Amino acid sequence: MVWSKSKERPKRYLISVGRDRLREKVMEDLWQVVDLEGSSMADEVWDALYMHVERHREMLDKSEELEPSVDMSMPDDDFDDVVANESYEVQEDLVEEVLNEERRESRMVDSRNMFGHKERK
Repeated sequence: MVWSKSKERPKRYLISVGRDRLREKVMEDLWQVVDLEGSSMADEVWDALYMHVERHREMLDKSEELEPSVDMSMPDDDFDDVVANESYEVQEDLVEEVLNEERRESRMVDSRNMFGHKERK
């Protein structure tokens, strides 16, 4: 085959599924499509790549539309305050939970000993 003297030789890629079960399944399904359509594997791969690129382009277009026009970033000082307040609240909740559990255990021990039974060791 004669190649153009003004263009580079086209790049060729080998598709390898390796041992990945999902890739093996996709390749099996792709071969079924090739058989059903009566087309070549190369045509089906190019169609799949084209659809993937178009879908990705549509997603990028939609994400550009959704970019906020207002600066939603928080100044560093405010961020540090929010983190400190949230961590303090979580710490307080944890301390309260531990204290409640200790009170519950203490009441259980007290109720077991309400008849004056000695604790066995």
